[in-house]
Amino acid sequence: MADMTGISKNSFNELNFLWEVSSVLASSTDAKILIDNLKDIFQKYLSVNNFQIFIKDETTSTLRDFVKNWIIIEKNQQQELVENIFNRLKSVCDRGFILNNTTIKYDIKNKTVFFDLIKQEKNLIYFPIFNEKKLIGIIEINFDGISEDIINSQFLTALRIAVSQINTVIVNKILNRHLCVHIKFQNVMKSIAKLIETQFDLNYILPIIGELIDRFVSEHLIYIFVKDENNKFKLFWPLDCQDESILSLLPKMTKSKASIISKDGKTGLFAIRNEEKTVGVIAASSNIDKLSKTEIDYLSQLSVQASVTTQRANAYAQVLKYATLDALTGLNNRRQFEIRLKQEVANAKRNNKPLCCIMLDIDYFKHVNDTWGHSAGDCVLKNVAKIVAGELREYDIASRYGGEEFCILLPDTKINEAAFVAQRLRKAVEKADINISEDEVLGTDFLNVTISVGVSQLDPKEELPEKLHQSADIALYEAKRRGRNRVVVFDESMI
Repeated sequence: MADMTGISKNSFNELNFLWEVSSVLASSTDAKILIDNLKDIFQKYLSVNNFQIFIKDETTSTLRDFVKNWIIIEKNQQQELVENIFNRLKSVCDRGFILNNTTIKYDIKNKTVFFDLIKQEKNLIYFPIFNEKKLIGIIEINFDGISEDIINSQFLTALRIAVSQINTVIVNKILNRHLCVHIKFQNVMKSIAKLIETQFDLNYILPIIGELIDRFVSEHLIYIFVKDENNKFKLFWPLDCQDESILSLLPKMTKSKASIISKDGKTGLFAIRNEEKTVGVIAASSNIDKLSKTEIDYLSQLSVQASVTTQRANAYAQVLKYATLDALTGLNNRRQFEIRLKQEVANAKRNNKPLCCIMLDIDYFKHVNDTWGHSAGDCVLKNVAKIVAGELREYDIASRYGGEEFCILLPDTKINEAAFVAQRLRKAVEKADINISEDEVLGTDFLNVTISVGVSQLDPKEELPEKLHQSADIALYEAKRRGRNRVVVFDESMI
């Protein structure tokens, strides 16, 4: 019998083959590297042209590439594998495989039967992957003909052992994926719960919740809707939603329903409640994937956690109306700034002392939020506030005026001194590496930002205290107009 592959007699060494398979299975952590290395080994010993593993997705009843598990394999191949090969392998269990559309048992007695099947130029072989006696996937191998000299009981035994080892590793990797998803879910739950430690404004909280859930359920697009004054659902996050499957389900989301799943299983709505009322909805939708039972359970729990967080935020917001500090930065809040402004202006006039004001704004802060997320934006705000506080005297008054804008009152300070302080602040922020690693932002651990600064001095003849910070605000916007990352001192020509 001719040697069809170039593999000579006795060239198939069972022990070497199994040792190399075991070594790869033990050392390869990445799915793609694992499959590539296995393909190389099978190519070396059995002239394999292609080596693939497909795993069945129970949600969609489709087979997916083990390496790129977000990709459903081509429709015609899917139909052939699911309807023919996959169903036939269920009865084979781990005692055999399918070779060129014929079922073969490992305990085959006549090697001629096996060899007669692989006389063709190209061959296809399918091995089952089982998890606790349940068929969950298949190994597909495309190879050239094999010499009859290497086909014996040892050959089939080695093949069986190798496939059994591969089966075990693949099942463990799938279970590890599931474990990683569950850990990620727990982290998202904790992150949503922790939001009220730093934020009480739903305009900040809801987009962060949306971003956290969107990272977790990556196969589905996430939207958040809230009810307006007319009790109608309006899109809150992100900026646009043209998904008809979501829009058609929204009117059906009554106060008695905790969730709604579309008939095709690809869209789900999950209620955000405040006491007994539905005040919003978390929507998940995909054109391809159905929501699995696990994902529905996760999203239901996440919506409950979001409800608790928003309820507490509403309650704390009422209390904080009368507080003095900004919850995120620890600086004075805007209400307290307005009180201190009147006090300091009165003191300066009464004692005939100078008083200056600095208004600063973080440059391109919207880009930070849009690129890295609101959680990273919060890190930037906290770090800039820390830098500001560290550069000031004990009796200087720093406040978070709103958003990414800060206001500083400098008692007993002349305009040239205030301009010097402003430049010092600008340089300190510019050179700071802001650590955002605790937020697990994909792509970077550090950010650099700059600030634009406006400076003004109190006019003793001015009766309105507000004029002081309004003048600094005008100078701030002039700094932005001139290119940002600079300090501008107010003068009347800017009005």
